[in-house]
Amino acid sequence: LAGRRVDALIMLAGVTPDIQMRQMASELPLVVIGRAVPGIERQCLRIDDIGAAEEATRYLIELGHRRIVHIAGPPFHQDALDRRAGYERALAASGLSLSPDLIIAGDYTELSGLQAVETLIARGTAFSAIFAANDQMAYGARLALYRRGMRVPADVSLVGFDDLLGSAYTTPPLTTVRQPAFELGCAAGQAIRHLLEGRTFAMPTLSTELVIRESAAPPHS
Repeated sequence: LAGRRVDALIMLAGVTPDIQMRQMASELPLVVIGRAVPGIERQCLRIDDIGAAEEATRYLIELGHRRIVHIAGPPFHQDALDRRAGYERALAASGLSLSPDLIIAGDYTELSGLQAVETLIARGTAFSAIFAANDQMAYGARLALYRRGMRVPADVSLVGFDDLLGSAYTTPPLTTVRQPAFELGCAAGQAIRHLLEGRTFAMPTLSTELVIRESAAPPHS
């Protein structure tokens, strides 16, 4: 894109090394969504993934769950690392020990969510709830549970992250963390305009929301 002489770039997270991001920012206006790049922090727009994941996990704990699986996102994504950190922080704040066998890696796809649950069941791992790092992995987890005859939320509670459009129409409707996607886009567009016009600006603080639907309930005694 830079070779085609674009006026500015908005990048959504990604895995481009920080040093290259800083080089791009020195050559043309750049705004980064969903990632903090040292040296150009004021041009980075993020939500509090740690706090949002902590709230989602705490919700399951408050329902009475103690064996909560976390299907994590890819470790080279900062948002995935932050969501895992929020999960761990909620456990620590509630006095629950961190069980490595309850954390299983995914890659943000539906297939990885399905495979994660299949792996847990094959290992004989006991759990009563799942917090998936995004909705797509939650969809895959839901399918794996269905194939195994495990009901949501009667047998296993399920919480996702993102609030994709389809999450309100799954069976049952998915409890998930809603990201302010529209507001993120507007803020990024406004920031780019300010950069192009040489004006100063401050990135807004945007909040997430835990949308409680029907996929989580207290565990069986």
